[in-house]
Amino acid sequence: MKLPVHTAALIATLAATGTSASTRLRYRTHSFNNSSTITPTNSSSSLPGLPSGCMHSTQGIAWGWLPDDTNSAVSISSLNSATGKKACFFGDYSKINDASYDGSDITYKASQADGAIMVPSVMPVGVKWSEVTADLAQQIGTAMEAFTNQGLTVYLRFAHEMNCYAKPGCASPEYPGGQDYAGFKQAWINVADVCKSIDGCYMMWSPNLQDLDTLNNWWPGAEYVDIVAVDHYPSSDSEVQEGFEGNYDQFYTEYVKPYGKPFILGETAYGGSAKYDWVEDVTNSDFGSYPLYKGAMWFEYNKEADFYVVYNASDSEISTFDGNFS
Repeated sequence: MKLPVHTAALIATLAATGTSASTRLRYRTHSFNNSSTITPTNSSSSLPGLPSGCMHSTQGIAWGWLPDDTNSAVSISSLNSATGKKACFFGDYSKINDASYDGSDITYKASQADGAIMVPSVMPVGVKWSEVTADLAQQIGTAMEAFTNQGLTVYLRFAHEMNCYAKPGCASPEYPGGQDYAGFKQAWINVADVCKSIDGCYMMWSPNLQDLDTLNNWWPGAEYVDIVAVDHYPSSDSEVQEGFEGNYDQFYTEYVKPYGKPFILGETAYGGSAKYDWVEDVTNSDFGSYPLYKGAMWFEYNKEADFYVVYNASDSEISTFDGNFS
C-alpha cells in the first residue's frame, strides 16, 4: 500500500488530532460460530473459492485483512480470535527484485492463512514490464502454487496500484516499467496466462482510486481479469461522510459494471476519528445499486496513520466493529 503524497499528508495530520485506538493491548477470545444465517442484500457467491462460513457483514460483504507485517502481534490468527470470525481474505506483499524471483518472501505464509483466500500483492519493483517474460511469469506461478498446493485459493494482485507506483513521485519504490501501458498489458497477460493454468488461481486487477479519466490505459482486457478491485484510503472525515456511493460510484460505473466482474476493495482503511464509521460504510451501506460489490480488505497497520480497528482496540471499539458482521 502507498497513499498518494497529498493523501498521506492529510491523513497524518488528521491522525495527530483525531481519536486513536485505545493504548491497551487487548484481544478477546471467542468461540467460532459459523452457523448463523446471513440474509444479505448483496450475495458474495460470485467470488471464486470463498471459504465456507468466513466473515461477512450483515449485508453479505465478505471481509478480510492485510495484517501488519511489522508487528508480530497482528496476524490472521489473532484477528480471527479477536473478532470470533474467520477472515475471508489474507493479503500480503511480495517484491520482484530481479529475474530470480521465487516468492520466498511470502510463500512461507501459507501456513498462517487459517483457510482464508490468499491475496499476494506481487510488486515488480526491480524489473521493467518487458522483463516480466513468460519465464518470469512461470516463476510467479510456481510461487502461487505454494498456496494452491495447500488447498488455498489465490487472488493474484499483480502490480497493484500500477497507476500510482508507475507514476513518478506518487509512491516508493516505483515500478521501473513506468507508464508504458502496452508493456504493462503484455506483462499482465504473461502472468494471467500462467495463473489461468493453475487450479484455484485468479487474477485481481487493483489500481489506486485516482486519475480515473485515464485509468483505462491500465486495463489489461476483461478476458485477463477475474476480480476487479480498487485501493482507497479516505483522507478526511468529510470524505468518510461521502460514504460508499460518493467514493466509488464513478469507479464502479466505469470499471466494474461494464465487465460484470466481482468487485472488492483491495485495500482500505482510515486513521481518523471516524474509522469505525468507515468500516460501516464499506460493509453495511445500501449496496442495492452496486450488486457486483462483494468484499473488502482492511489494511490493519499503523503506517502513515493508525489504521488499527481490532488490534489495540478497547472492548467497546471491538463491539462496535463486530456489530457490522453476522
